[in-house]
Amino acid sequence: MPEIVTETYNADQIQVLEGLEAVRKRPGMYIGTTGPKGLHHLVFEVVDNSVDEALAGHCDRIVVDLLPDGSVCLSDNGRGIPTDTHPKTGKSALETVLTVLHAGGKFGNGGYKVSGGLHGVGISVVNALSEWVEVSVWRLEKVYNQRYERGFAVTELVPSISQEIEPRRGTQVHFKPDPQIFTTQTEFEFDILSGRLKELAYLNAGVKIEFSDRRGAEVRTDIYCYEGGIREYVAYMTRDKEPIHPDIIYVIGERDNVVVEVALQWCIDSYNDNVLGFANNIRTIDGGTHLEGLKTVLTRTMNATARRLKKIKEGESNLAGENVREGLTAVISVKVTDPEFEGQTKTKLGNTEVRGIVDSFVGEVLNEYLEFHPAVATSIIEKALQAFNAAEAARRARELVRRKSALESSTLPGKLADCSSRDPRESEIFIVEGDSAGGCFDGDTLVALADGRNISFKQLVEEEKAGKQNQCSTIDIDGLSMKSAWIKNARLTKKDAKVIKLTLNEGEPIVCTPEHLFMLDTVCNHEPDPIHGNYHYKKAEELLPDDILRYSDGNRIYVTRVDPLPNKVDVYDIEVENTHNFRLASGVFVHNSAKQGRDRHYQAILPLRGKVLNIERADDSKIYKNNEIQALITGCGLGIKGEDFNESQLRYHKIILLADAVVDGAHIWTLLLTFLYRYLRELLDRGFIYIGCPPLYKLERGKNAQYCYSDRELQAAIATFPPNANYNIQRFKGLGEMMPQQLWETTMNPATRSLKRLTIEDAAEADRIFTILMGDKVAPRREFIETYGSKLALAELDI
Repeated sequence: MPEIVTETYNADQIQVLEGLEAVRKRPGMYIGTTGPKGLHHLVFEVVDNSVDEALAGHCDRIVVDLLPDGSVCLSDNGRGIPTDTHPKTGKSALETVLTVLHAGGKFGNGGYKVSGGLHGVGISVVNALSEWVEVSVWRLEKVYNQRYERGFAVTELVPSISQEIEPRRGTQVHFKPDPQIFTTQTEFEFDILSGRLKELAYLNAGVKIEFSDRRGAEVRTDIYCYEGGIREYVAYMTRDKEPIHPDIIYVIGERDNVVVEVALQWCIDSYNDNVLGFANNIRTIDGGTHLEGLKTVLTRTMNATARRLKKIKEGESNLAGENVREGLTAVISVKVTDPEFEGQTKTKLGNTEVRGIVDSFVGEVLNEYLEFHPAVATSIIEKALQAFNAAEAARRARELVRRKSALESSTLPGKLADCSSRDPRESEIFIVEGDSAGGCFDGDTLVALADGRNISFKQLVEEEKAGKQNQCSTIDIDGLSMKSAWIKNARLTKKDAKVIKLTLNEGEPIVCTPEHLFMLDTVCNHEPDPIHGNYHYKKAEELLPDDILRYSDGNRIYVTRVDPLPNKVDVYDIEVENTHNFRLASGVFVHNSAKQGRDRHYQAILPLRGKVLNIERADDSKIYKNNEIQALITGCGLGIKGEDFNESQLRYHKIILLADAVVDGAHIWTLLLTFLYRYLRELLDRGFIYIGCPPLYKLERGKNAQYCYSDRELQAAIATFPPNANYNIQRFKGLGEMMPQQLWETTMNPATRSLKRLTIEDAAEADRIFTILMGDKVAPRREFIETYGSKLALAELDI
């Protein structure tokens, strides 16, 4: 029976938020986040209003100025927001649209034929989330001014005679973001704003956007105006590639109040497609009917042309859509009077009539172009056939990946240390370099098993492959009692590793990597934690004769000598279920690898050996033959390249790239990002990809310690110490040098770690940068480094 409801919950508890109070109370509902993305979204909301004026044919110039006081001023030469009295609110139309949600000229049929701002919350939300807003409207040779503070008008709408030399019309919105709302950042970033402004200029041919940054000693001004519109957009994206046809295929037409504009160009030296879709100037990252129509007509037209040119014979299979689009760069922009977007984020267009209109227009123009340019048609089809043949050559590998169902743990990569949770929404996977998994042992080192046998790591690997499960001796988390635990994931962790030899006072010598942790015969006083337990550890290379090792029985064991060995050897390691140590045959206890620095419930680790394949220069057949790439595809549940993204197959909703905090580590995650961007870009578009940020230093002074993530942070921390202070600095050259507790605290614990979520703000620029930096042409890469290298620290460049 439920408890009896008391009278304490009544009408007094129901809070009614009036005006713009709801926006200030829950800003995330209106702009997504109060972080940097939401901050810049304020500017885009105002710019979109000016662009809507341009779409209506009333504006051809937009000016955006970043000012020294942290404010931004935006103006256009449109019609100006109406200033007469609104019949329903009794206020001026200007004050109405700035203070009332869902008030605007985009709901009826009179103000705007086409608009991206459909919800009428744009400028009122900007007003609500700004410390102050000053609006000026030029209409009928008068200028109207009004000031607002945190959503409320603080002055009357004051008209005056315009002092402009030439007659002026339009709207100017000058605002400063409210630091009470944007607590992490109130400073606008030039590059983020310029990317979107440039994109808008490409999408609206002939509209001039002037963008100035007046915050520094020198004013920086960029002007974006592209008479060629999306044709120039495609030319910009392919300028570092080799086109099959120099002239861009261009389609434009209008039917049933839907304007369709498409630009297409295929390139010889690209193995991927880059198709950007826009609806009413909004990038539809989740696709929609306009993109569906484009992909359908491209596939159908190219197959029909291939059969007409006898490139595909009767009885042979048609080319798949991904074959036809290989090497294609395309932009499709549709303008729809009554668009149906899915949700406030407007990332997918739903109008069913658009599919057929796109299909019809593009089909007519593309057929005509290919008929009059048979050499171009032949080149495109031959490239598509090469893609088809490469896919066939890789078919067995692809089918192997397909058969390795993301939900069947028995078919997952053997190197994957999986989590116990099967809920992808809470699960996360760390992609790490193989030798970042911690210390390991020579393959002939013997492990003490619970059944009384002492067998080597090599034998453990073989028995595990044969299906035999083994248990070993381990110390419980209390640091006192001994128990048995199952061995999992016996594996070769690294080839040709640097090792040392530990000579003990009794028993066989031990050959291991210098950083492997040995348990000392001392129990900590603190409460045991799930990672480190209730005991002390020390790295093998740091052991001294005074350090008594934790032993199982008999005489005390300690190290008498530590000798580096000249020859490198292959090294092995194991995981032990529900604990963090195991006993060697010599009687001493050692820690598991750094894979144990995680929460097994929801955190998985997939080590990849060395640097993965650069797929910017590889076709499908090479991708699927690469063991590390195949492990990544299978382990994460990525499916097959070219197939529609299926979120239900994804095993983890956080894919975290974790590499050493050095140049080599940066190169590793750059290669991984290239793979993820080219193989399945939706992962980035939807925010599933993160980069882990391991520290560079551990700074210790007395009993206090802190981690520093850069040289600047280290020096700033040292500067807080007295001049004669004693302190110790530990430099982490790699993840393998960290103890599991350190790895957990700095890199894996959600409460204390630092993660960077990767998103794509400018898809065209991202595609171009990947082509330049990861492609096989040297000249564009050299030009890029020469242009931007001076702005970077030389130590950060991989030269």
